[in-house]
Amino acid sequence: MGGWAIFCAICGGPFSSQVDMDCEGTDETAYRFDILEHCNLEWLDELRALGINPDATGCDKSFLTGPGRYFDYGGIEVVAGNHMNIPHPKNEIVPMVAYHDFAEIGEPHVFPFHSVCYEVLKRCISLRQPGEIQGEKLYQAFEHANGGRYVRLQLDYGEPDPPVEQVWETFRGQEILVVNPIDIPELELEINDIKCLLDTKTHLYIERKLHKDDIFSRLSIDLRHKIFKHLCPESILALKAASQIMHTTWVPRSMWEAKLVDTYPWLWEVLELSVFQSQEIEEKTSRLLLACREQGESTGRSYGYTLGLANRRRIWGVCEQIRRIYLK
Repeated sequence: MGGWAIFCAICGGPFSSQVDMDCEGTDETAYRFDILEHCNLEWLDELRALGINPDATGCDKSFLTGPGRYFDYGGIEVVAGNHMNIPHPKNEIVPMVAYHDFAEIGEPHVFPFHSVCYEVLKRCISLRQPGEIQGEKLYQAFEHANGGRYVRLQLDYGEPDPPVEQVWETFRGQEILVVNPIDIPELELEINDIKCLLDTKTHLYIERKLHKDDIFSRLSIDLRHKIFKHLCPESILALKAASQIMHTTWVPRSMWEAKLVDTYPWLWEVLELSVFQSQEIEEKTSRLLLACREQGESTGRSYGYTLGLANRRRIWGVCEQIRRIYLK
């Protein structure tokens, strides 16, 4: 029978960057090389795990390991790390079992995930409950969703549904599953462009004379605010970019943040920006949001941009399921 693979508790993906690729793109059981050619898959190799040490002192008995790798037969090897609750010296390489005590010898199990995916999960949880993640509470959430074949959690991992066979299976058209959901160079470049404009406009912005022929000048401030309430974030930005009157109409920060969180909770880079400083910034950010909504399609960007955002949105959907259990 041989060994078997386990998969990330958060994204459902493999713990290896060694995936089958086909240069010609015709093999149905391999990823297309031209799609992944410029994508760094090394994020798949870095594994961490969340466990419980019943002998630990304090209320929270959980521990988070250092980096590690998948071994075989449901086993992993990790550097113990410096978490206060881990019962091993910090530099020791420790074998652990994931999801289930397959040997049935009373060995405690841990939950494995990519370091990158854990960062997405932390952002998802803290968006609704700011503060440090409670490790034991998160472990219990994982345990609640544990079961079945014990190679990943019993959650909806989105589309495409990651394979859950004895070993990781590659299929043409499912390249999204192995693209880094955080490190998206093209997105980072666009965010940096906006940040550069923010730095410039903060010092150089000079308020222009309001145009009397701006149709929105006929509306009261109260009506302008009501218009904003009915628009999505990219439309608010597009309107402010097109109208000097609307540009100078204040948008309450609480309303803006609520709209971003409701519409683009997975696009934390924009949530961290102050985008109402100039119409140029508003227009650029509006275009960025629209491109992100469409996952980069028809924008001339690389596959990494499109698939990176798509995979982030897929993983965010899994994180929201975990968060609901965590917050109960």
